[in-house]
Amino acid sequence: MSLRLLVLLAALLGSAPSACAQSGETPNGVFLIATPALADPNFRHSVVLVTQAADGSTVGFIVNRPGHRSLAQILPDNEVLKGFTEPLYLGGPVEAAGLFAVFRAKENPPGALRVLGDLSFALGPAVVETLLRAPPQRVRFFNGFAGWAPGQLAAELERGGWYVLNADAETVFRKDMDGLWEELLVRARAVTAWLR
Repeated sequence: MSLRLLVLLAALLGSAPSACAQSGETPNGVFLIATPALADPNFRHSVVLVTQAADGSTVGFIVNRPGHRSLAQILPDNEVLKGFTEPLYLGGPVEAAGLFAVFRAKENPPGALRVLGDLSFALGPAVVETLLRAPPQRVRFFNGFAGWAPGQLAAELERGGWYVLNADAETVFRKDMDGLWEELLVRARAVTAWLR
């Protein structure tokens, strides 16, 4: 499979949320921490970095689910991908065969969705291809993403499916994700208890 075909999977498999839905001027990223009561197997023990778009929908990536293979292992003969040896992460159940990215860059490239500080989402194939050809210092690639229609996530929060914590880029790019859900669950419960 060519690099172009791999990148275009994100566009061909469905309608990824438009990066135009949020201007990037007011980043609003947070972590969602799945509660033990969350019944959806797609999100069991997950930590999801999300942002809300201007249209009220929510999009994000499960940050604590590294896969077993890297882009370099999936396409070993592709010169562009040889440097990408970090595992490809499983970002969520939406467009699970698509290629997306979370990255850090001072300048937000056209089409990227600014999430928090210098952290952005690459949801469109043109942005992903740019990152593959000229990677920033910190980039992590994902198969699939997580998405909620307007009001859907609010209902899940109301039912007690998620805790919400402030997000930070260091946690997103942490090397060892083992134990992250447990760590953040303890922190979220402490914050919740303090607020009551």
